Amino acid sequence: MEDKPSPTTVPDADGRAFPHIPPRLAVTGGIGSGKSTALAFLAELGAATVSSDVIVHQVYTSPEIVSALDGRFGAPVVLDGCVHRPALSEAVFGDEQALAWLERLTHPLVRRRIEEWARSCEASPEAPALLAVEVPLLFESGQMLDLFDCVLLVTAPADVRRRRLAAKMTPQDFDRRVARQMSEAEKADRSHFVYENSGPRTAMRDYLAEVFASILACAGGDVPDGLDGVVGSLAGELSPEDDELEDDSEDGAGDQVTTR
Repeated sequence: MEDKPSPTTVPDADGRAFPHIPPRLAVTGGIGSGKSTALAFLAELGAATVSSDVIVHQVYTSPEIVSALDGRFGAPVVLDGCVHRPALSEAVFGDEQALAWLERLTHPLVRRRIEEWARSCEASPEAPALLAVEVPLLFESGQMLDLFDCVLLVTAPADVRRRRLAAKMTPQDFDRRVARQMSEAEKADRSHFVYENSGPRTAMRDYLAEVFASILACAGGDVPDGLDGVVGSLAGELSPEDDELEDDSEDGAGDQVTTR
């Protein structure tokens, strides 16, 4: 795997820093990596944020989607007019045809709602400095990459992520989900920024502050007070004694439409 650029370097798009104003950052990572924590920190730093998982919840309440899922799967996926996502995840897991059908049904809607959210933020009289969207299966789905200017991958060793999710799924469930997703190394190679989240939350926040500041500086925008002068990627400086495991908010059953 190639060395990743430091947070002081950002991609260039045809002579411009970014095609979107404000810049758009996708936050991705495997289950238990801590990407939801990263999104929360970016919000604290001043970014407008949204999780595609929240948008998926909204999509699954639309009558046309509920009707389509009821017609395809019936109970227990749809009960009393409501979609039960754990049952849906089980219904499509290991069934490539069912998974492909579900993705064709839902991915365009999720993409459209993310784009609508981004355009609404852009049109606001007080537009935020940065837009950040959590997209768990960004690379696996391949449906939304063009919506973003930069990608931040939050990663962690498999044993660390397995421990974080011990209360939510068995080690076997974790391993089978990870086996169906793109490898961490390949995702890192495709990302602009990579943070290994195996240390304290303060280290993550410092790294994200540096990412935030460098993106804004490259975009030509004003760097918010408290972000200018932030230095150092701390991921490589952490010792095992610093390990404060974070329990990601994802439940492992709803990563962007389906769990692969």
